[in-house]
Amino acid sequence: MLRQLCTTVCLTAALLAAGCGFQSEEPSGETQGGTFRFLLGSEVKTLDPQGTSWLVDFMVIRSLYEPLLRTNAETLELEPGAAEALPTVSEDGRVYTFTIREDAKWSNGDPVLASDFIYGWKRAIFADSAADYAGLFFCIEGAEDFFTWRADQLANFSKSGKTAEQAWDAAQKRFEETVGIKALGDRELQITLIDPTAYLDELTAFATFSPVHEASASKFLDVNAGSGSVTVKAEYFKDLDALVTNGPYTLTQWDFRQRLILDQNPNYWDKASMGNTRLVIAVVIDETNRGIRYEKGEVDWYPGVPTSLPSSVDLVKSGRSDVHYSPAAGTYFYRFNCRPTIEGKPNPLADPRVRRALSMAVDREELVNNVTRQGQPVARTFVPPYALTDYKAPVEAGVTFDPEAGRKLLAEAGYPGGQGLTGMTILMNAGGGHENQAQAIARMWRENLGVEMQLEVIERTAFSDRIRTGGFTVGRSNWFGDYRDATTFLDMWRSNDGNNDSKYNNPRYDELLKQAAKTVDHAERAELLREAETILIADQPLMPLYHVTTLQLFDPARVKGIYPNAWGATRLDRVRVVADEADAAAPAE
Repeated sequence: MLRQLCTTVCLTAALLAAGCGFQSEEPSGETQGGTFRFLLGSEVKTLDPQGTSWLVDFMVIRSLYEPLLRTNAETLELEPGAAEALPTVSEDGRVYTFTIREDAKWSNGDPVLASDFIYGWKRAIFADSAADYAGLFFCIEGAEDFFTWRADQLANFSKSGKTAEQAWDAAQKRFEETVGIKALGDRELQITLIDPTAYLDELTAFATFSPVHEASASKFLDVNAGSGSVTVKAEYFKDLDALVTNGPYTLTQWDFRQRLILDQNPNYWDKASMGNTRLVIAVVIDETNRGIRYEKGEVDWYPGVPTSLPSSVDLVKSGRSDVHYSPAAGTYFYRFNCRPTIEGKPNPLADPRVRRALSMAVDREELVNNVTRQGQPVARTFVPPYALTDYKAPVEAGVTFDPEAGRKLLAEAGYPGGQGLTGMTILMNAGGGHENQAQAIARMWRENLGVEMQLEVIERTAFSDRIRTGGFTVGRSNWFGDYRDATTFLDMWRSNDGNNDSKYNNPRYDELLKQAAKTVDHAERAELLREAETILIADQPLMPLYHVTTLQLFDPARVKGIYPNAWGATRLDRVRVVADEADAAAPAE
């Protein structure tokens, strides 16, 4: 979409024209008290905690499910979630033991058990699910070996002579025998790592590490007699009657491309601390419409205002108290398809010289100053230099604007003056101002290298499927860190990582990440990761453009409990909407 977010003046005019045409997203008869209303700019794809890597999905999932630990949105410190306390850790740093809260219950009243966490984590580790974040579990003893074993079992299933059920039973037994996740009774969960993992606590606070209620989910198993795979049907995670959750809320309503409603989980152990009892989430695809909805007071919070839209500059400079603009632990980039062939034809982007030449031809300063007009921090690395205190990104090794050097590299690769580089496309999803940036970058490639690039804009679901299956040459992307460690950015470029949609493969890069995973000394580990990122940015499977900033709208006098931060940590259950100053001064119950 090319429509832009209106600023205050435009919105006022639009409201006058719109009159009373917009209806409230709240059910009739509902009052604002106890309800927190906000916007999403795209549809939720799934509420499966092990089945997504999309921020929009995780925003809702974090309200439905509670992992062992949670991040305090105000302090960014880890605190107990479904676990009653932080874990006990063995002297060698390899064995973690968590105790589940005695009063932790599922929305149907069942107690939350250690086995529920094992079931959820197992779904990610089993290759059947093709989970994006399976690699996060590979620090656990036996997890990666089991993942590979199960993948091989499925690949050879047709020759095995076994039924899917027989193969599944064998896999279950092997998992119990070889993977370092054990239930020591109903409430004790023990995790044995291959090596000490500095960020294990952070991982257990990530939504993918949520539990899943086995008794209800197992009623939706899809046993594929042809492939041997066993998965939970997607329908379970949208079935209002079947879905069982352990977080602050339950799913009450899901109207596709319209709204979701989440109501307080009556069995949530900490419901007394909740600032609201209902979330009403409006799904509004059109950017102008989102702005109007917010300005009209139909929602309390508008997160994720597209900073790439030129008119967002006016919001940032407006001085309004409800405008919150801040750096984020994320990077906007273009990914290059590194596969040897695309659709059976040789892929010129498999050559790192071509990728590097394209990156050298992009003037990032012009992009952030004249196209996005937000002045975002120009990116030379994938890890934002300001995001972590214990890691120094190799900014000095990053690609700079140097068209002449880019032309020489193209000639060396066999494409002098861009000759022979044809049929390439920049693939992007609609909305968010991506088209404006793509047009500018395509112009730079044409003017600086003689390379013609077509633009293709498709809707989000089709876009994510194309990226996942390799149906692209150049694809627009952005990545936000999931936990506070450099590996949340670097691991996705390992050759076997589920998020490595570019299929980048550098054995030395993989080896450095493996060495870092085994290194206890923090300084030595940081240097290994830094060396790995230096290789990554030299090979340029991605073209970093700028580090992300976030723009959100909410009135701090009315909406309490939102703390803008680089890591996007938000506890929606702790947000409180107040009606007047007296209420604003009162603590949440």
